[in-house]
Amino acid sequence: MGTGSSGCASACPCTAASSTRAPASRAVTPCARGSPSSKRTGLALVRLNPPGVELPTGTVTFLFSDVEGSTALLRRLKDGFADVLSQQERLLREAAENAGGQEFGTQGDASFFVFRNPKDAILAALQGQRALAGADWPEGVELRVRMGIHTGEAAIAAGRYLGLAVNRAARICAVGHGGQILVSPTTHALLEEAEHDFPGMSFRDLGPQSLKDFDRPVPIYQVETAELERDFPPLGSPAKAHVPEPPEGQSARLRILIVDDQALVRAGFRMILEAEEDIEVVGEAADGREAVAETERLNPDVVLMDVRMPEVDGIEATRRLLAQDAVSAKVVMLTTFDMDEYVYEALRAGASGFLLKDVPPEQLVAGIRAVGSGDALLAPSVTRRVIEEFVRRPPDSVRKPPAALDDLTAREVEVLKLIARGLANAEIAKELVVSETTVKTHVAHVLMKLQLRDRVQAVVFAYESGLVQPGEG
Repeated sequence: MGTGSSGCASACPCTAASSTRAPASRAVTPCARGSPSSKRTGLALVRLNPPGVELPTGTVTFLFSDVEGSTALLRRLKDGFADVLSQQERLLREAAENAGGQEFGTQGDASFFVFRNPKDAILAALQGQRALAGADWPEGVELRVRMGIHTGEAAIAAGRYLGLAVNRAARICAVGHGGQILVSPTTHALLEEAEHDFPGMSFRDLGPQSLKDFDRPVPIYQVETAELERDFPPLGSPAKAHVPEPPEGQSARLRILIVDDQALVRAGFRMILEAEEDIEVVGEAADGREAVAETERLNPDVVLMDVRMPEVDGIEATRRLLAQDAVSAKVVMLTTFDMDEYVYEALRAGASGFLLKDVPPEQLVAGIRAVGSGDALLAPSVTRRVIEEFVRRPPDSVRKPPAALDDLTAREVEVLKLIARGLANAEIAKELVVSETTVKTHVAHVLMKLQLRDRVQAVVFAYESGLVQPGEG
């Protein structure tokens, strides 16, 4: 039975055999080579379980799940996002195993599952959505997961799944919305042919849909039951993050503290920033000592810190601030000169970015927003200075990788190395053949596991630990 799209592997009627449960492997690597039946596939190549654990081959059903609006959730929940992500993965994995399936890989907040027949996959999807709906999430958070299901031939090469069957499940999922279960025409036909015994379940024909990496539109069907939401936005429309509103009395605007020993400079920055609706200047300080005191009192989101000031300079003030567990503010360093010794010391002190005082207003505002949302001002020039600092050091001054690196997965180590090369999230996504959302999730995991504040600190860590050597890449 064909799938309705060029280059897709054919599928035969499924069997009722159930799979053997086994521990899941989580390592995911980009595709090393395309399927011979597709000119351009963009396939994710997923490692199989460890030796001795047998996964189903032949005609199988793949289920791909993905958290809707995960980037917004990450920014709002911050450290709490990892716990939420872990809980949803556990609930879906349990649902899959209870239905006779197996998880065989993850990509950030997305998971891959395999089943011997489509009925088991549908059962797992329904049980998974039910478990997610009944879970205890943080106040105001409604975690919603979209799912894509496709039945096809399980192509295996070098101990890995590859081919259009895996890719199609992911692409179907990508056009859906949280709470939605979408199936391919192949899976739909097999379920109808087998006369599925799910009471009250039906399929809504959503018509042909354009899927990334496929040449022709593919018919998509939505699973419907009494307990599932039925009405969703059009397929492929932007996802919505279900996150809590700010607590009563708390501003949704970015709260900024400006620190500079020149009153005229402080006034200029205040004028620029207060013109923005989403930014609020909550205070000023004239030196590093005042900056520490005002940060403790006002609890700003971002501190704009001048480097050279009397009494306590900006670098020392940053060290004092960020040494306090109660301080959550990010620090952006300001200086009149693009001087190497300030750049490296500012980053080592824990700064999340480095700006010149003559930066254009729009770049200043964009930088503030980037840091406030959890990103960092890591321009290629700053990365280059960090690298040059290590080039000047003697070889034996670079330490061996610390034990903390053992907590990272192979993919997370790969992402850390790319961060250290100065690549932005979009560039990392292109390099690894994954989505930008997946990259952001990996970055969040790296920072959390290594107890780093942001990607600027990740660059410093990568070079200081010896994970990355100057001249690599």
